[in-house]
Amino acid sequence: MAGKRKGKKGKKGKKEVQAIDEYQLRRDLRGISKMKDFDMEDEVGEKLSKAEISPDIKIGGIEGGGTYSTLVILNRKGEKLIEVNGPDTNHWVLGMEETASRISAMIEHGKELLNIPKTVPLDCVGLSLSGCEEETTNELLTSILLKEYPNAAKDYCVSSDTLGSLRTGLENGGIVLIAGTGSNALLINPDGKTHGCGGWGYMMGDEGSAYWIAHRACKYVFDDIDDLVKSPHPISYIWPAMRDFFEVKDRAGMLPHLYSNFDKSKFSMFAKEIAVGCEKEDPLCLAIFEETGRLLARHIVALSKKAHNDLKLCHGGLQIICVGSVWKSWKFMKEGFMDEIHSGLVVDELSLLNLTATSALGSAYLAAEKIDCPFVKSYDQNVQVFFHYKRDNYGKIENQRQIQIRQCVRNDKDENIKVTTDSC
Repeated sequence: MAGKRKGKKGKKGKKEVQAIDEYQLRRDLRGISKMKDFDMEDEVGEKLSKAEISPDIKIGGIEGGGTYSTLVILNRKGEKLIEVNGPDTNHWVLGMEETASRISAMIEHGKELLNIPKTVPLDCVGLSLSGCEEETTNELLTSILLKEYPNAAKDYCVSSDTLGSLRTGLENGGIVLIAGTGSNALLINPDGKTHGCGGWGYMMGDEGSAYWIAHRACKYVFDDIDDLVKSPHPISYIWPAMRDFFEVKDRAGMLPHLYSNFDKSKFSMFAKEIAVGCEKEDPLCLAIFEETGRLLARHIVALSKKAHNDLKLCHGGLQIICVGSVWKSWKFMKEGFMDEIHSGLVVDELSLLNLTATSALGSAYLAAEKIDCPFVKSYDQNVQVFFHYKRDNYGKIENQRQIQIRQCVRNDKDENIKVTTDSC
């Protein structure tokens, strides 16, 4: 959605921040006209020593994925002043120089909207980006930003996108499971130690992601037509949908999309058509999403083995933040997910949570902690529970389901006997 939305009145009569959607951010920066000044209210908040924290402190946070990125800028009280959406920022795809350039462009645009002079850098910016799992490359990105764009920010706190998402909604640790264009999972224990599962990219991982769903669907079509491996269900929906989406007449027409002109983000969008197929009750689409649920559940089973008991025994069980567009199709993944968790015999209770705010907030929280800027973080307001699992309860439901299935089988047998007798 391009452009800007007019602010609405909040609970205390304040204007809500304006979200700006800038998918071609760098091009827009060259020709954007001067925008109307924002009417920012500044109420007296928590009293902090001016010697410790400047009253004009500004902290940034960027959530960067393989499709788009989001920047937020907070004041010293943790209030969100602006939110700006921009292009993808994965340095493994773009390279360090281009990634740094895009980050700087987003920051400069946010500063412009807040009437912050270009020569005044933000105090610290948290970068939680896709592909930032290695400390060495994170330090390299920081050094490039500080050297090439000294007016963007005084310092940076670089981490993976999974960490930013988790810190948006959970203070003491838990799991974040990303299922968007790619997939990744991260566990943070209360002692600060982290453990990962997945996140190896489409060549070696991305199970349960939009890319995986799209690839799985295409693979079924190719193998079924070749008679190499027959699809478990007819390809009567997916094959026509595939031709329409990629605008091809046959499988040979798919080769440029798979190789010479491969675009992971565009290819992954085909997963939406598989979700549409689920709505139409296509059995192959439903089977793909059930398998997706199982694969995502395996990430949880793997990480839960390394989770501290404090996390497992908290209210609602192990807390898992679910991020990414694939979770929008939860109803089609739910059964496969629950069966995999239950059969794993590792997790007794868990809660799946949605973020109700951008995970760029978690990136800003990390930046604030790096420069010792204290403010109250609204963790509870940033998440909501959309599914709760408890082994005892699920076991009872499963037993009832098995009893119903056996009863239906007996009824069918009795009906067959009756029909046979009558026919005789």
